This record gives sequence, C-alpha cells and structure tokens, in this order.
Amino acid sequence: MLALAPGQVLAHPPASVRTPVDWSDAPCVTIVDRSQDPVALLDYDIPQEDVPDLVDEPLDSHTHQFFGFCRDHDLDERLPNWINLLDVETAEMFGLGTQDAVDPSRDILDSAAQWAGCFTRITPDDPRIPISFEAAAEPVVWDTSALAAGTWVVEGYTYEPWFNLWSPHPGVFKIVDDPDPAASPPAAALLFEEQTVFVGAPVEISGCVDAMDGSTMSLSWVEASTGDPQWQVFEADLPARNGSFELTWEAPQAAASRSMLIKLDVTDPLGREWTAHGFARIGVIAGIGGDGDGDEDTGDEGNGTDETGAETGPGLADDAGASGCGCTSEPRGGAPMLWPFAGLLLLGWRRRPALARGAPVGSDAAPSGLS
Repeated sequence: MLALAPGQVLAHPPASVRTPVDWSDAPCVTIVDRSQDPVALLDYDIPQEDVPDLVDEPLDSHTHQFFGFCRDHDLDERLPNWINLLDVETAEMFGLGTQDAVDPSRDILDSAAQWAGCFTRITPDDPRIPISFEAAAEPVVWDTSALAAGTWVVEGYTYEPWFNLWSPHPGVFKIVDDPDPAASPPAAALLFEEQTVFVGAPVEISGCVDAMDGSTMSLSWVEASTGDPQWQVFEADLPARNGSFELTWEAPQAAASRSMLIKLDVTDPLGREWTAHGFARIGVIAGIGGDGDGDEDTGDEGNGTDETGAETGPGLADDAGASGCGCTSEPRGGAPMLWPFAGLLLLGWRRRPALARGAPVGSDAAPSGLS
C-alpha cells in the first residue's frame, strides 16, 4: 500500500499504478435542464499528484481526460484502452508497445464499433488535463448543447501508456429540455459496493431512479467473467419511484462459489428504457452464513425489519422518515439458474424526496438540486 504524507507530491507513481479520477461524493442522478443552462460542472478529485518525469514516454503522459457515453456497461465490457490512433503511434515511438497488439475496431475508442455514435469528448485529446491538485480544484465544464437529450454516463480517463485507465462516475446525467419527467426517458444508477456473502444471505443493492410516473424496474444477475453473459431476472416490474432506494436479495444457490454482476432495467409507460449496471462484483460463498441452520431470522434480529415480509413475498415499503436524495438538478460507479421468486426478500424501499429545485444540501454552489 502506498502511503503519502499530507500534501506530498508523487513525482512518478510506480509503473503498475495509474492515478484515477476520484468521484467520491458524486450525486447519483444529475439533471441538466437545458432550458435553463446546457452546461454541467463535473467536480472530481485525485488521490495524489502525478507529475511525470517524461523519460521514455509521451510528453502528455500522466494526464486526465473526460468522456460521456450514451449507455452504461457492465464490468466485463471494458472500454477501449486507447482514444485515437495517434496516441498508439506515439507510444510505439517511445518503445512502450507495438501497434500489432492493437485492434482498432475494439481497442481504439474513435474506431470501436460498439461505441460508434455513442460517446462524446467532454474535454479534448490535446491538451489533456494535468494530474495536479491545482487542476482538480477546477470543475470540468461540460457543454451539452449538441448532445441528444437523454441519459448519459461519464468516465474519467488516465492517459499513461502503454496501459491506460478508466474511472467511471458512479451516477448518471439526465440531459433534458423540459424538467417534466414525462418529457424524457428514464435514468437510473446502481451504487452498491463490493460484497462477499454466503448463499441465502442478504445482498445489499442500492441505487436511484428518475422516471415518469408508472415506470417499472427489473433486476437481473449474471455470473461474472464468462464472456457470454446470460442475464437471469430475479425480480420484474417493480414500481419505480423517483429518488434513492435500498433493497436486499438473498444470494441464490446457483451463484455459489461464483462472482455476480447486477443490472437494473427501467421502463417507462411510453416504452423508453435505461439499463444501469453495478460497478461492483458480489462474491457468493457456498454454505449458509450466521449459525448455519438456514433459518430466515438469522439476519433479521435487531435490524428493525418486519419478519412478515419473508412470509408475504417480495414487496416495497415506503420509508417516509428518510431524508435527502440521491439526485441533483443542475440548471447548468454452469449457466446460472433463476432464483425462485419466493426466495427474493425485498426488505424495503427507502423512498426519498423526488427531484426539487434548490442548492445541494450543504452546498453554496449556484447549481440547484438535491445531493
């Protein structure tokens, strides 16, 4: 583990380290209302400064760049390592690798078939942004004027060839021309962290939704790293309620000794859809957690959950006492088997206020919304 004294500058991190974009405390949903202002401001941080020595590497190595994408992707679908062909050629000139190892249709964003017409540069290739505290103190300015309205995800990119790094923003950006949720397609994000659980133990799933009334959401899981994902729905047609949510689901026997990925599909009454992917894996250990007897009450004692929820089946319960919201509004992260429906335990939807206009909680910034 690399430890730095406060304020220490790391002149050049070890070769295996790439300095990521730190999106800590980023909101779950940010609404960019272009009827007010098409510009969104992206706040980010860095774990340490990275001042390159530029020995045998490109002059613009050790820099950051920012991109928007028109769809989300799971952890097994990696974004291209390169942005443009010139970057590859330049890195090859410095002896960092060879073009023969690069497939332009897969490894270069500009020519990657799966991302054609689905990404935008928020900041340019030249110049990229230095990895310094001074640069990170300034928000990234994103002018959305030329983009299609809808939901976008944002990722930071660390350029340090030969191997570069993507840092996904944990939330989503909903670009609208009318603040009415019915005027735009749904938006959603999954925020839960990496977990390791026993079969039958609760998996904690959290996220947020912004969609028109009458929208529904479905949750699915898949074994990670198979190369051929076969998503299995474990709950369908849940009512989608604007704001943040938290729910639990029992880890299925079919996932024992495997790592799972989770996705969330939101569909509105007009048939418009958005798919959000969790950016954390869930490891499942064979066997039962707790005292090993498999009783449902092993995880319920002392947590304030009504045990009758397991008897009546899946359901959602409002928590009117919850405060805050995961959303902001700116006028400016073997084939699996289907887990039986009866095994699903939704311990509660903690409903939070729908979008409102006002400064983020604890913020003096001009952009308005809820954090």
